[in-house]
Order: sequence, then structure tokens, then C-alpha cells
Amino acid sequence: MYLVDRTAAVLKPTETFLQWLQKTDEEMPELTLSQLRANCTVFLLPLFDEPEEVVAYFNERFEEIFEAELSSWTIDDHAWPELNLDLFWQFFELEVHDTVLDLEESDLENMPVFEA
Repeated sequence: MYLVDRTAAVLKPTETFLQWLQKTDEEMPELTLSQLRANCTVFLLPLFDEPEEVVAYFNERFEEIFEAELSSWTIDDHAWPELNLDLFWQFFELEVHDTVLDLEESDLENMPVFEA
């Protein structure tokens, strides 16, 4: 077991996100907020001393994170709301964890999510 030199942040959708999602795709199966929050995106960030620093980090990078989260549900960006910081925090809550352990001995592999 190894301590990883990162902070983990779990981005959890809110009821506001769920309402947007239900309006966006009429064929979307009925989801509850707890179902939606059961499998969230986890971000590994630099080590931070305070949770407020994590929030500030997300504030700086909210647009790329917002786009990634919305595109995981619909790639039609015309269906997306106007991306702004206030709406980002209406759509998501952040759960911060400062202890990240790796149970595997193999090296971590970095794989790009999006090709530029």
C-alpha cells in the first residue's frame, strides 16, 4: 500500500443537475439523485492544505471540468446551459479527501481523457 501525493476530490451532481439532465434527454431513464451520485467522477489534484484551496483550484478550471461532465451525458453542446462558475456550483458539490492510498504495486499510468 502506498500513499499517493495527491488530494482526491469527488464531484457530486446536485438536484439542479438532475433536473437539467431530465429536461435534456426525454428518453433518459428515470434516475434518482442517489443513483446519480452513486458513481461520481473523482479528480486527483495536487496536495492542498485546506479544502478552500481545492475549491479555488476548481474555480480556476471549472470550464474544462464542466464540459467534461456535461459531455459524459450528452455530446450535443447546444443542449448545454451557458457555462459559468455560478451554475457550475449549482450543478455540483465537492467532497474533498486528503488521504489517497494506492493498494496496487504497479505504476500509475496517465492516459489523456481528451485529445487536443
